[in-house]
Amino acid sequence: MTDAMQRLTTTLGTPPPSDFATLTPDELTRLDGYVRGALDQREAALNKALDSGMRLVPRLARPAVKKVLGL
Repeated sequence: MTDAMQRLTTTLGTPPPSDFATLTPDELTRLDGYVRGALDQREAALNKALDSGMRLVPRLARPAVKKVLGL
């Protein structure tokens, strides 16, 4: 397994489909960058939604709600 394939596997958290073995290391690196970018955008969107949602919770109840949510 090449370094680029190993990085992509780590990013995905699972081995990629076998067809990905036909990609060059440069293509795998680019794909890994795209996946990481998408994951970062998703995390930012989820954090923004969580912050927005927490504004609906009364201030005194926020610590308890965060504890229940595991935050």
